[in-house]
Amino acid sequence: MSPDIEKTFRRLKRDLLTPITPFLVQAGASLGAYTTGLAAVQGLGMALRISSASPVIGPASGVIGVGLASAMAGQAALAAKAWNKDHNTAAVFDPRAWKRRYRQEDILIDAALGISLFKIMGGSFRTIMPSDLSKVGAAARSSVPAAGVEYAPVGKKIELLQHFRKDGCHHCGTRKGRVIGDHMPPNYHVKLQQAKSGWWVRQPLVKWTANALGIPIGPPRQRYFPQCEACSQLQSAAIRHGKRRLVFHEVLHRGGRSSAWHASGVILGLRHMTTGTQFMNKVRTSSGGKR
Repeated sequence: MSPDIEKTFRRLKRDLLTPITPFLVQAGASLGAYTTGLAAVQGLGMALRISSASPVIGPASGVIGVGLASAMAGQAALAAKAWNKDHNTAAVFDPRAWKRRYRQEDILIDAALGISLFKIMGGSFRTIMPSDLSKVGAAARSSVPAAGVEYAPVGKKIELLQHFRKDGCHHCGTRKGRVIGDHMPPNYHVKLQQAKSGWWVRQPLVKWTANALGIPIGPPRQRYFPQCEACSQLQSAAIRHGKRRLVFHEVLHRGGRSSAWHASGVILGLRHMTTGTQFMNKVRTSSGGKR
C-alpha cells in the first residue's frame, strides 16, 4: 500500500470511523436487545398458550412485551455507552456497575417511549404473540376472496404467490417454498358451523329476509391467505385431531400497517447516546483540535 493511500485511510479512521463508532455500538446493542426481548416474549406467549388471535389478552400481552423489549433496549444502550468509555467488558457486566447505572425512571421512560413509538410507527400489538394455525396469523397483511371450500384456482394462486413473495406466510412469515391458499376460517370449522345451524336457517324465505336486513345467518365468508407448506401440514394435522397448534413467526416480520417499527430499538438507544456536543468534541480531539 502506498504511503498516500495509507495516510488517507488513517485520516478516515481518525476523522470518521473513530468518532462514529460509539454510536454504531450503542445502536447495535439496543437493536439486538430489542429483537431478543421480542423473541423472548413470543416464547413466553407460546408457553402460556397466548396467540395473536387471543381476544384482549393477545394485544395486552403484546403491549407488555413491547414495553419489556424497549426497557431492555435502553439498558443495552447504557451498557454499550459504559463500554465505549473505557472498553472494559468485565466492568460492563459487573453487577455493581449495573446497579450504579440502573435507574427506575429510565426503565419506565424507555418502556413508555417504546410502546408509543411502536404504535406511532405502524406496529400492531397482537402480532407480538405466536400464531394460532386455526386463525388468521400474526404476519397476515393481505388476502383474496375464497372461491368456496375448494382449493384456490390458478388465477387466485398467482395473486396469492405475489402476496407470499412480498409478505410471507401469514402464520410464520417465511417467503420460501410453494404457496398454499389457506381458507380462513378453515373449511372444517365452517362445515361444523353449518351442521350445528338449525334447519330453518336454510329456508329460502329466512335467507331472503336476513339478506334484506343485513343479518349474517349463513356460513362465514372465507378468504385465502398465503401460507407455506410446513404450516399447512401442521394445520391439517392439528384440525384433524381437534388440537390447538401455535407456531413461532419471524420476530421482525411486517406486522401491522408498516415495517418502520423495526427501528424502534435504535431510536430508543438514541435517548442514551452521546450528545451532539460530545460527538463534535470527539471529532475535534481525534483531528488534533482542528475544526
